[in-house]
Amino acid sequence: MTTDNIFADLTPEPLAADDLADFTPRPPSVPQAAPPPIQIERAAEAHGFTLNNFPAPKRKTLRTGRVASKDRTQAMTLRLRIVDWNRFSTFCEDQGLTVADGFSHILNKSGI
Repeated sequence: MTTDNIFADLTPEPLAADDLADFTPRPPSVPQAAPPPIQIERAAEAHGFTLNNFPAPKRKTLRTGRVASKDRTQAMTLRLRIVDWNRFSTFCEDQGLTVADGFSHILNKSGI
């Protein structure tokens, strides 16, 4: 019993382009200097684009640095809804409170 090689037809024949004997690389291109920023801004404005198109931040930037607390703290992991955490975080930022102080404030207001 003889078997024929079914993959014999899949081997491509070498092409003339596969011969790299006469290959020479291109000379390196000379980098062009970028146009001045004012020229870029004018061209962008002429075509209806603005370079300062970032939306204004909706929330204040978080305060840097931490205030040391006199009370002992306990690290915890809580699973909160993102919407609730964002509300609480915004409340703390608006009131100028740390997370621990904001939590205490809410507990005191609720009468717990």
